[in-house]
Amino acid sequence: MKDFFISYNRADRKWAEWIAWQLEAAGQTVVIQAWDFREGGNFVLDMQRAIEEAERTLIVLSPDFLKSSFTAPEWAAAFARDPTGSKGLLLPVRVRECEPGGLLAQVVYIDLVGLKSRDEAQERLLSGIAKGRNKPQQDPGMPPLDPGNPQAAQAPEPPWPPSVTLLGRLAGSAFWTAARFAALSMILALMALSFLRSSMPQWYEDHPDNAHSSSMLLGLVAALVIEGGLRLWRRHRARSSTGSLP
Repeated sequence: MKDFFISYNRADRKWAEWIAWQLEAAGQTVVIQAWDFREGGNFVLDMQRAIEEAERTLIVLSPDFLKSSFTAPEWAAAFARDPTGSKGLLLPVRVRECEPGGLLAQVVYIDLVGLKSRDEAQERLLSGIAKGRNKPQQDPGMPPLDPGNPQAAQAPEPPWPPSVTLLGRLAGSAFWTAARFAALSMILALMALSFLRSSMPQWYEDHPDNAHSSSMLLGLVAALVIEGGLRLWRRHRARSSTGSLP
């Protein structure tokens, strides 16, 4: 018994052959008119034999397929054997824009319309014909807790022992944090020194060392206050984003 009988309208022959080729390359057995109905044979008997000997019927869904009166009996036979779709005996593959109606509208199809590459179409086709659950092989990853704030997503736990890459990231983060803090402290110290010079010129002239030391101390304190305030604001924002989830 063959795995698939491919039913199609002649306008979609290239699509049907491409699908048949992909299925056979993946280890499935296929019967298709373009390859298996040879000269001298009886078309009606060949079609009857193909439908009876194939476990599943794959239809190449397109406007021409839906208009044709010759393709309807082919999918109707598979539908009659599996009216609830629990066995997946009837499998439509949409290759051009169309909307099936009637009983065929109830059957979920594999959609190849609008895909950007051959590899993407091949992957969707082979994934669609597989029986059972369509569970991915790898962890799909957690989406952001708040789509408007990607930083609110929970970061995965770092590996232990830490890798060289992780150590490099931590070192880089520490370096830029220290560089930002030093630059902020320097700017604030210069601002404080300028203030002391303009507001207390006499004291500045008499005690220049004290003025410079006081300016540096004020810059450090102000930088610490600003950094602490920024950290508290970021934590509050992250908690607010998480707390707004339903």
